Amino acid sequence: MVTALAVALLGAAIAFLATLPYEAELLHTTLARNTSLTPDARPLTPGVSPDGLPYGRSTLHFNSSGTACEAWLYTPAKWAAAGPLPVVIMAHGLGAQKDLGLHRYADAFARAGLAALLFDYRTFGGSDGEPRHWVSPRRHVEDWRAAVDFVKGGGLGPQYDTERVSLWGTSFAGGHVLVTAADLPPGAVKSIVAMVPFLDGIESAKANLRARGLPGVLRLLAAAAHDKLRAAAATALDRLGSALAPPNTDSTTATGKAQAAASAAAADSPAAAVERLLAALRPAAADAVSRLREAAAPLLTPAYVKLLGAPGELALMQLQPAEIAAYFAKHPKEYQGGWRPLVLARVGLETSSYRPTKSLERLAGLPLLFVSAAEDSLCPAALVRAAAEAAAVAAAPGGGAEYLELPCDHFSAYSGEHLEVASARMVTFLRKHFGLDEGGSAAASAQGHEAKSQREEAGAPDEARGSGADAGAAPAAQRSLEVETVEEGAGGASAREGVDENAEAAPKVEGA
Repeated sequence: MVTALAVALLGAAIAFLATLPYEAELLHTTLARNTSLTPDARPLTPGVSPDGLPYGRSTLHFNSSGTACEAWLYTPAKWAAAGPLPVVIMAHGLGAQKDLGLHRYADAFARAGLAALLFDYRTFGGSDGEPRHWVSPRRHVEDWRAAVDFVKGGGLGPQYDTERVSLWGTSFAGGHVLVTAADLPPGAVKSIVAMVPFLDGIESAKANLRARGLPGVLRLLAAAAHDKLRAAAATALDRLGSALAPPNTDSTTATGKAQAAASAAAADSPAAAVERLLAALRPAAADAVSRLREAAAPLLTPAYVKLLGAPGELALMQLQPAEIAAYFAKHPKEYQGGWRPLVLARVGLETSSYRPTKSLERLAGLPLLFVSAAEDSLCPAALVRAAAEAAAVAAAPGGGAEYLELPCDHFSAYSGEHLEVASARMVTFLRKHFGLDEGGSAAASAQGHEAKSQREEAGAPDEARGSGADAGAAPAAQRSLEVETVEEGAGGASAREGVDENAEAAPKVEGA
């Protein structure tokens, strides 16, 4: 125990020395969570809402590592009685939550007969967890896995199909869906949609270095280390306090009786004398640590950085004025949970090592739809297209890749004409790989389930797995990439091109 106490004290001392305030743009605070129901978070009843929506929306919760995550469940009323509904699991990107513009995509899916589960990560929106706004790829992927397990485990009820589940992620979550699916058993999900996805932390770090310069990058990393060390100091003191807490020696319990007997047997040993001395000092030491923890509280609060800001500011995303305007254009008037454009600075230590593109080789049997933005300064279209091409080349039977490029920046994909074009393509893609007919008929999908069961009983292979009518095609055909680029101001006009797996170079994207 003495060694453990020494290590804890040393860790706390080092952390204290490294957590002296030094950055004027850092915000040292504890973000307060607002649990009041905002207008945009209210339940929706089919046909009763002001817009007469053809679906309902309810709020539910699932568990992720002991913390409750909140989700909105969209249920299309028109198709609900025809059979189990396929489910699209959705979540937002960097520092964002479900009420920041994703309702429009969930709305499109629900109108097409697909159930949608749109959830908040821990510490965001309606989900529990402290400190608030903790962005972490590792934690986010844990939340994704918890959401998948919840749906696949029948947590939504018999009205929802546990065998037809797809993942939809945007921005940071566009990478999370790839990582999540790669760790799932084969066939666990039917397809993946990755919109303006974050794919490679190393490439992002290089872009940051070019945009911010070395001083700017080091400034952000120093802020991240600052926050991480403050958290380490708080944890060290908390553990030290727990170690000094009086042990449970309740003589009425079996454990307490055993401890008392052992103590009596060794009462005259040197070790017992040391233990008695430590026991005598324990209350005073525990009180001292408690007082130290209280006095140091201002130095141990989390350190937050801006989620977005102008070039030169200490922010995770440095954006131009037009991009900032597009970012906030998709937001509600009132934020669920008291959201603010701030995140824990410690995320800066994780992003460069986060490389979702490395998961592509384990997704060869899954259909993938990549959606990029030609003017995206955060998740460049070239990287997204390269990932789509790599996925197409590596595709196994049942898999494949499609690519849609929008003529806009990263944040304009959530509204207006770009939203309409992207959501229409996504609906077509999702319905296809759920085995739905062109009208999205749940009755047809129920017939497909019956046929699948008959094939399984007969021991026949499931040729419709994942790719619908294309699943029986030759592998070479499955390894082609269907590319669609949308031209600006063309009223949704687009150009399609095929990329063969053996092509030496990707064809030039016209109108980008």
